[in-house]
Amino acid sequence: MRVRPNIFLISSLLLTPAFFWLLPSIIQCVRYTGTETMTRPAGLASLTVIIVALIVIWTWLAAGNRVAWVIIAVIVWVWAFPIMMMPLVTHKVDLSWSELSDWVGSAWHGEHLARISLVNTVLFLLMLVGLILPLRALFRIRQPMRAGGPDDKS
Repeated sequence: MRVRPNIFLISSLLLTPAFFWLLPSIIQCVRYTGTETMTRPAGLASLTVIIVALIVIWTWLAAGNRVAWVIIAVIVWVWAFPIMMMPLVTHKVDLSWSELSDWVGSAWHGEHLARISLVNTVLFLLMLVGLILPLRALFRIRQPMRAGGPDDKS
């Protein structure tokens, strides 16, 4: 017997960690008591987006719903991309392979900002893989049933 993996479950498992990774920093924004007036509302809005994304992932996307995939794609590109990747994308730095390996090494050994940017990059790439994996299954064109099949009453 051959076990066929459920591509929607795998996609859900890839998307979930990135949203959970952002949760502690968002909760810090919600609990912020300083003089900045937009930090708390932005934190509450982001917390709402995370909760909605997780609900959509585990109720609709895991079931293979096309609308759920569109909702998650919008959340990933409109909300998560600016939070996770925009700081890295806006700094146009030409890195050689040795500089890139030095950056990964410093992130691995604990430099705080390098570690955060490395983890954000990896998790965003996981989100992209989680979005790309079910594309074929979601947008497959279904063939209409032919006459003469088991359900044909003629």
